[in-house]
Amino acid sequence: APIRPAEMSCAVSAVFGRPVALTPRRGAPASRRASSLRCEAAGIKTGKAVWRGENTKEVGNGEGFETEFLFDLGGETPAQVKDLRFKKDSEVVTVTIPRPLGIVFEEKLDGIYQKIVVDEVLEGSNASKADVKVGDVLRITTAVFNVPGVIDVTAWLNPPKSSNCKAFYVADQKPFDKVMDAIKSHAVPVDTPDGPMEVEEVGLVLERPTA
Repeated sequence: APIRPAEMSCAVSAVFGRPVALTPRRGAPASRRASSLRCEAAGIKTGKAVWRGENTKEVGNGEGFETEFLFDLGGETPAQVKDLRFKKDSEVVTVTIPRPLGIVFEEKLDGIYQKIVVDEVLEGSNASKADVKVGDVLRITTAVFNVPGVIDVTAWLNPPKSSNCKAFYVADQKPFDKVMDAIKSHAVPVDTPDGPMEVEEVGLVLERPTA
């Protein structure tokens, strides 16, 4: 099924898109784990792929809070994610990490819901330098999406090509494999006016339990 518009944002006009699918490494069925790919070539590097916005509000009679995030996807203005909810006793962490990350993720059960948690941070890795911690919960990742060209009634003889673009992917309640594909999709070059360029960094929004 295509990714819904609420789950993605690209620097080009699009309605539907798919994260470029790469196969993650699996562990045992009861403990599904995957690690990041290595970066093979130079390309796009902003130093700040995601950051927290200014708007935060308390929700649920003080049981949590909602906040917004901004993503640099290469457009004139950053893409916005609004009203992402966090537990009151948690810390919001945004990081921009050069590839390779050096993170091992694991899918864990939290009550009736599944969540994707940092299970291991490799010593000396880029994730370690960015202060990613074991136990951090992945909420959003940047990604590379394949977006079809805009088709109108005059284009049926020569349909426009699809393009790969920078995007974000909300990990909440998504299948483990799809989230890992979104992270690993950074290995696919994005299409720019100057030609294909590889994305050197990954932006992550993490929820860090403090209690």
